[in-house]
Amino acid sequence: MTKSDRVRDGVRADIVSGALVAGAVLDEVALAEQYEVSRTPVREALRSLAADGLLVGGPRRQQVVVDVTQRHRDEITVLRTALEQAAVDEACRRVTDDDLDGLHLMLIRQRRMAEAGDSASFLSEDERFHKALSEVARMPVLSRFLEQLGPFVRLARLDISTDRTHLAGLVVEHEQLVELLEAGESVALRTALAEHIGNTARRG
Repeated sequence: MTKSDRVRDGVRADIVSGALVAGAVLDEVALAEQYEVSRTPVREALRSLAADGLLVGGPRRQQVVVDVTQRHRDEITVLRTALEQAAVDEACRRVTDDDLDGLHLMLIRQRRMAEAGDSASFLSEDERFHKALSEVARMPVLSRFLEQLGPFVRLARLDISTDRTHLAGLVVEHEQLVELLEAGESVALRTALAEHIGNTARRG
C-alpha cells in the first residue's frame, strides 16, 4: 500500500463513519502531520476521493466533505435497488450450498448483534450480508459498481435508527431474502429486496 493509498483509505473511513462530517474542510498540512507523510501523497489521496465523489471543491481550492442531501439519499436508494435486483436472476440460478451456509452464518451473527443492541457491528455485518448476497450471482462488473456505491450507502445511513427493535426487524427481512434465494423465487426475491432497501431508507 502506497502512502497516498493509506491516507485515502483513512480519510474515506473517517468520512463514511461520520468522524468527518458533511461540509468539513480538509487541511492538507494537518493530514500530512496526522499520517506522517509529505503533502504530495495527501494531495493524491484527496484527488482520488474527489474523483469518487466523496469530496467537493470549496473556497480557496479547498476540499470539502460532500453533503448527502435527501435528494442524494433518494438517488442512492434507486441505484442500490436497481443494482442489487440485477443480480437476482443469476443468484437464484447459481446459488450453492456453500453460499447459503455463509449467509445463514451471517444471519446468526446478526441476531446476536441485534439482541445485544450492537448497532455499529450490525450495520457493518449488514453491509457484508448484502455484498455476499449479490456476489452469489458471480457478476464481477456488477459487484464493482456496488463497491463504488458502498461509501454513499454508508453516508446515507449515518443517521439511521439503530434501536434493538429496528435491528431485529432487519434480521427478519434478511431471513426472508435468504429463504427466497434458497427457493429460487427470483420474482418474489426482487420484490422483497426492493421493499427491504426502501424500508431501510425510510427508517433512516
